[in-house]
Order: sequence, then C-alpha cells, then structure tokens
Amino acid sequence: MSHHLNRRALVGGAVVAATTALIPHSGDARVSPARTAIQLPIPPRYQWEERKGYCGESCVQQAALLFGSYVSQHACRALIDPRQRRPFLVAMNDRRVLRQLQLDSAEFPYPDHRTPQFEPYLTWTKQHLGAGHPVLITAYGKYLRDPDYDHIMLATGFDAQQIDRHQDADVLVFNDCFSRDACRRTVASLSDDRRMRGNGREHEFCIPTRVDFGCAITGIIDQSGDARPVRLALDGNREPNIMAGASAEKLDLALTIEDLTPGTRYALYRYDDHRHVPTAGYASSGYDSVDTFVASGSTRETTTTVMSDRIATFRCVPS
Repeated sequence: MSHHLNRRALVGGAVVAATTALIPHSGDARVSPARTAIQLPIPPRYQWEERKGYCGESCVQQAALLFGSYVSQHACRALIDPRQRRPFLVAMNDRRVLRQLQLDSAEFPYPDHRTPQFEPYLTWTKQHLGAGHPVLITAYGKYLRDPDYDHIMLATGFDAQQIDRHQDADVLVFNDCFSRDACRRTVASLSDDRRMRGNGREHEFCIPTRVDFGCAITGIIDQSGDARPVRLALDGNREPNIMAGASAEKLDLALTIEDLTPGTRYALYRYDDHRHVPTAGYASSGYDSVDTFVASGSTRETTTTVMSDRIATFRCVPS
C-alpha cells in the first residue's frame, strides 16, 4: 500500500448537518421521503508528504479532535514506528494505533462481502456517519499502482435520499488531506477500478469498486460511562512539518465540553502521555492537570495550548 501522494485535486465544499422532509408540489398526492444530510464538525487538515505520506496519520489527527485528543502526525506514526518509516494503514495497523489512543473503532468487514463491494461499503460508511462516527476511507490514486489502495481520506458527511440505498446524485463529503475545503462527490463519480479509466479520468482519487477497506472511529473507550463529550478545535489547518525541518510550535486549542447538567460539578482532566489515559477512575489516574468547575449550562468552552509535535488528551467527568 503506497501513500506517496504529491498531487492536489478535488473541488471542496461544506454542508450543514440537517435532516429535512421534501415538501410535495400542490396537488401531488405522494409525499416525498425525507432526505438526510449529515456533516460532522471536522474541518479538513493537510497531511505531510514525507516518508510515503502521512495521509492516515492526518486523518487520525482530524478525527481525534472530535473526541477530545490532539495527536501530532509525527506522534501518531511513532506509535507504529519511532523511526517514522512505516505508515498508518487501514486494515493493517489502524486499530492497534487507535487502541493506544483510547479510541474505539470498527473496520469494514470486507471478507464477509462478495465483490463488487462499493455499494455495501458506502452503506456501511453512511451508517457510521449517521451515528456520528468519522470514517477512514481508502482510495486509488491516479498514476499509482498499489493493488489495495494508495490513499486514506476521512469521510465526514453525506447528503442522500436513503442510508441503505444509493442514487447517483447522492453525495459523500470527505477530507482528502490535500484540500482546504471538504470535498463533495456524487455516488456516480466515486468509484473506479485500479486502472482509473472511468471516474479516474476526471478525479484524482476514487474508491475501489471491487474490494474496500475502511475504519470508523466510534468514540472514546470509557468503561465508566461518565465521560462527557469533549471536542477540540485548532486555528489553521496545518501543523509545523518537523519531518521537513520545521520546529515544533505551541498551538492554541479551543475546547467544547457538551452534555453537561447545570449545577453539577465536573473535572476536566488533561493527559500529556497517551499511556496514562484511563478508561475509568479518572480522579485517581496519572493526569497532568485538572480543572474543576460547576456547569452553568449544557456546554462549556475553554482554551489551552499544546506543542504541535505531542499528544494531549482531555476527559471530563462529574466530580
């Protein structure tokens, strides 16, 4: 599986999360079914291109922010290979990396499906997106030749008539790790075979028609059941590329904590070592700092900083 991609492509765009019912024209006896549009709040970020490319690591970084963790691309690959030679790969080492980050996941069960797999793969992807789970999807790249896939992207939304059936005009939204904006592609334009002579004539990346690999990140591993959702946001869409000689920098992080009960006291724990992040018993764990507060509403926003080449994980529980 090769990941050395240096090309830029695909027109991007963002959609707003919504579910709307189509209103029939006057005199039309039929009621159109509801159309579903989902967009997870995950802005695109750029991958590094050294060492066969950091597309998988960039996707993990983007998705982990939704679940309260900042993960440098360098730190993500270091979980596989401290020398940075072996990349993050879906269906090979993905779940091992995510478990170390205390993130739960589910892989597309490609051995259970006959070929071609594109339609069940798209259904599986949409089901996870509908549940709020970002999905690492794999694609062929133009001019590349790996038989399985060349590139990893992050699916963040869709606009479709139905989740379990597909129409050519339905849209998948994803971050391709090369574009400033989210990419929007119709189902009719998404897939191709290895030769890339169909949709690949017009598009840089296409989902394989026959055999597909994917990994949905389903949330944090929290055996206590008490952890509240914590979402992180960064200014800008790039991290300093230390693989290209840049120096690590301090980044500003915006934290949003959700599902709080007003009047309840909470503790926000920070872990600067992923090995210290627990799945329960947070108060007695090896956290690096804690911020206690009484919720005045259902959400709380705060800010902090993190070094760009590190990992920082946040958990919020009632105290």
